[in-house]
Amino acid sequence: MKLRLLSTALIILAAFASPAQAQTKLLFNMFWPPSFFMTPVMHQWAAEVEKATAGRVQIEFAAGSLAPPPQQLSGVQSGIFDISVAANPFIKNKAPLIEFSSLPWLIQDAEAASVAMWRTYEKKLAGKKQFADVHLLSLFQSTGGELYSLSDTPIDSMNELKSRKMWALPGEAADLLKSIGMNPITSPAVQITESVSRGVVDGYYGLSLDGAASFKATPYTKVVTLFPLAATSTSFSLFINKAKWASLSEQDRAAIMSVSGEKMAALVGRASNKSATEALAKMKADGIKVVYATPAFYTAMQKAAVPSFKQYEAIAAKHGVDGKAVIDYFKKQYAALAKP
Repeated sequence: MKLRLLSTALIILAAFASPAQAQTKLLFNMFWPPSFFMTPVMHQWAAEVEKATAGRVQIEFAAGSLAPPPQQLSGVQSGIFDISVAANPFIKNKAPLIEFSSLPWLIQDAEAASVAMWRTYEKKLAGKKQFADVHLLSLFQSTGGELYSLSDTPIDSMNELKSRKMWALPGEAADLLKSIGMNPITSPAVQITESVSRGVVDGYYGLSLDGAASFKATPYTKVVTLFPLAATSTSFSLFINKAKWASLSEQDRAAIMSVSGEKMAALVGRASNKSATEALAKMKADGIKVVYATPAFYTAMQKAAVPSFKQYEAIAAKHGVDGKAVIDYFKKQYAALAKP
């Protein structure tokens, strides 16, 4: 009898000592192709979440995208999936104040920009309810967008640019071209091939180097024009369904944030820098010509961006925010973090 009771006690103790089983599974939706650098980074983050929560929270990835790129926020809000990343130009109407880091000619180093963006949000905007319907987990940037020619003639002046039929990344890149009187075709970055492969355009603007490679625009590209700082940089928001977040224990919420926020921003930024460096090397190896913008062209493009800054400041003022102070704080943080 004593032996039977001891055996029973040992079984109970062993059950309590076994690794904790996942209590919550969260569905993550991604719209990028597997080749895009963000995909493995998100899987790495998911593994870190599981480790930080001792297996109590597991993140599973949808086999294919459950919503197009512009609908990631609404998909999370409605509970179609639990977690996603949105390109911020697509949620500008919901969170207009977070577009500060995508303004033209501000960044090149994605890691420095991502960390600076998160710090700026926490310092200047966290209380402004930009994400009232979801819980924000992190913010981050890709490397800067560039200017690409589909012909052998470089786009190296304002006159040459205006002579082209251009595709532009939605958001600040498209807005800049509109400010100089152009009417670019826009679409989500993942759909750029539809425009460049059919000869609808003869140049594209605002896509990062690794984005051009991942979204299969480089086979049609002849020349890349690089600037001292980027034409724009797409920023992204990582968020979770508010009810799902509330259902997690306080311990698990703290554990998830310990691997998110600034830490996640730096992780994505580093991966973006590496991906862009590799993409540029491959472009050169494939015979794509790389040229550098003349000072005159760069100055003209900077002047063309002034309305974008004024527009951000006006939008921020409507929300009771000093937009110039937000931009200045971001620039200061970026300058302190950027690698020479």
